Amino acid sequence: MSRATFDGLQGLCGLVAVTLGVIPLVRWLISAQHGALFRWVFGEQTGVLGYLLPMLVVAVMIGAIAALEKAKNRA
Repeated sequence: MSRATFDGLQGLCGLVAVTLGVIPLVRWLISAQHGALFRWVFGEQTGVLGYLLPMLVVAVMIGAIAALEKAKNRA
């Protein structure tokens, strides 16, 4: 794969982290609702999972970005 492909995949991971992690977490903190896209992907989450699942999405996406960066440097 080319370096541009790795960059594109990293951008996609960043987009997923923001749309399924950061925005739902902020909405949960403000109004106790995640939003339609988050509910469509993960279902209705309440209690601790309301906080944990968006943070987990962000953590996994950061890990994916780091792994792609390492692979890009080897390519």
